[in-house]
Amino acid sequence: MDNVSMRIDTLKTEANDLRKEVKDLRASLEQQNELIISLLTRQSQLLEQASLISAVAEPNVSEVVYGTNITEIIRRFPLKDMESLKQYESRLNDDNKQQNINIVQHLVAPHGLVKNIGHVISDKIIMEVNVDGHHNKKRLLDYKRFIEVLYGACCNEHYTQKDFLNDLRRALRIAKNRCHKNNCVARQKLRGCETVAEINLDIVKTEGGVKFE
Repeated sequence: MDNVSMRIDTLKTEANDLRKEVKDLRASLEQQNELIISLLTRQSQLLEQASLISAVAEPNVSEVVYGTNITEIIRRFPLKDMESLKQYESRLNDDNKQQNINIVQHLVAPHGLVKNIGHVISDKIIMEVNVDGHHNKKRLLDYKRFIEVLYGACCNEHYTQKDFLNDLRRALRIAKNRCHKNNCVARQKLRGCETVAEINLDIVKTEGGVKFE
């Protein structure tokens, strides 16, 4: 009986030791996994850096275009007049379309096209166009590639072309109202200055006609 009890105790001890070894092994494996993940992450970072360095040392054609043109593209905005819009339209193609979408996306963010259309096209263009070309205005839809870029910059999961065109019409309308208001204020200030000048001139004339004895 004592031998059986001793054997049971021995088995229990061995089982506990085995559980401890398994636990230690599991901890070791977890540490190894973390180390492997860390090394793989670092390797990925190093490969990415090496790729960037290689691109700078030996750039291909597309990288040259993207690197040298991005500043030039940004400087075009807001497009100042219809000629600038025509030139911009002519330079858009499948190769640079997404790049232009990304740039315009930043221009209209964070408040959207309705509030920030002035960052893309100037007041001069806004006053000369509308979406459909009604009322003797130039038709903005004729600039198809520009419209595609503008739509791409505003597009999200539930944003349709109809939503976009409605926003574009609203953006132009609000911008035009703002321009008209600014012009009206400027004219009022100008008239006020002219009135003050006339009053001052009358005072000078009156004073000039007074005789002091």
